[in-house]
Amino acid sequence: MAKSPSRLTASEAVLHMAQKRLKARDLVEACLDRIDAREGEVHAWEALDPEGARKRADLLDRRSRPVGPLHGIPLAVKDIISTRTMPTTCGSPIYRDHVVGKDADCVTRLVKAGAIVLGKAVTTEFAGAHAGKTHNPHNLRHTPAGSSSGSAAAVADFMAPVGYGTQTAGSVIRPGAFNGVVAYKGSFGWADMSGVKTYAPSLDTLGFFAREANDLALIRAAYGHEPADPPAAPPRIGLVRTPWWELAEPYNRKNIETAARTLRAAGARVREWTAPESWAALLPAQHRIMTKEATQSFAKERARFAALFSPSLQTVMEEGDAVTRKQYADAKKRKRTALAQLAEAWQSFDLLLAPAAKGEAPAGLGSTGDPVFNRFWTLLGTPCIALPFNTGPFGLPLSVQLVGRPGDDDRLISAARWVERALA
Repeated sequence: MAKSPSRLTASEAVLHMAQKRLKARDLVEACLDRIDAREGEVHAWEALDPEGARKRADLLDRRSRPVGPLHGIPLAVKDIISTRTMPTTCGSPIYRDHVVGKDADCVTRLVKAGAIVLGKAVTTEFAGAHAGKTHNPHNLRHTPAGSSSGSAAAVADFMAPVGYGTQTAGSVIRPGAFNGVVAYKGSFGWADMSGVKTYAPSLDTLGFFAREANDLALIRAAYGHEPADPPAAPPRIGLVRTPWWELAEPYNRKNIETAARTLRAAGARVREWTAPESWAALLPAQHRIMTKEATQSFAKERARFAALFSPSLQTVMEEGDAVTRKQYADAKKRKRTALAQLAEAWQSFDLLLAPAAKGEAPAGLGSTGDPVFNRFWTLLGTPCIALPFNTGPFGLPLSVQLVGRPGDDDRLISAARWVERALA
């Protein structure tokens, strides 16, 4: 094999194992070797289970045929997602040694499909804004974003081919962009969230990190979805700058426009779509829903362990307390109105093209970056995919964001495979 097994995409590794050119145990060992070499700098993991992963790999290698679409693929699990034998700390000292004793539904599904749980990846505190210990593997002095920081960094640094994340504001798409990996946030409600620590139940959504768009189809296959081939005809793409376009770095605005021209040259029908001016109110609407629901989600911890909350989480609690019933209801109304407006776009476009982040990962580890280009899509429950495209002035990854119709995830993934090839 020309390259280390740890550098294979999930799709490549599955194919090699089906062809008897790779064993699951060899892939696990390659990932563990990479972790040994780099974890001291990247700090992507909260806990590891090397022996459990080896035993699982050996069992899979003794099978005469693959057990599922993810046969032998090591998995990083964000540390707000419950696992049976490892602690689920949620990035908080409150749950430092907390072992749930049961796998979350999403973990069970992937294990049944052949995945191997390698360990728990670092999350920010309760998947909020307080940064964890993870560094960006492309430049250790820069943030990996959050809250799914460990999973994104582990996939980017070849420690695991795929990783679980969750998004309440921008916690999958932004880490995908900052770390230069493919990131998928599904439509709201697409997957069972049982066993995932709740932040804001009407926003929290499961997602993944991988190394190519085809890997997303493999993971969705574990949920019973048939992988769709890339579209026969180039997709209809709406370039949506969003009301916050000027907040993106100039080089990133140029990069999005370059992507649009590249896709048009490849045959896609690319036209501008202008978001309604009323969308400017969606950011405060998302924030009010998120903070109000967070006060309910963490009421138990707040009552007993408020002193162990970070200052940023304390601020979230105070902001949530200040949200009135009328403001919360108004935020929900604005969401419904925006969804009706967005529905008009799907009559003309198969997907929308938008920024995934302001620009490159910012320097420093105290902040996870601004989710301004993610919050409103999360509020609207749309499926979103970040695809790496070019680098910025400091050599760090840039990405484009693809947005699909709510509930049309497989079609978006199919189109993403076409876009990925066109941008290569």
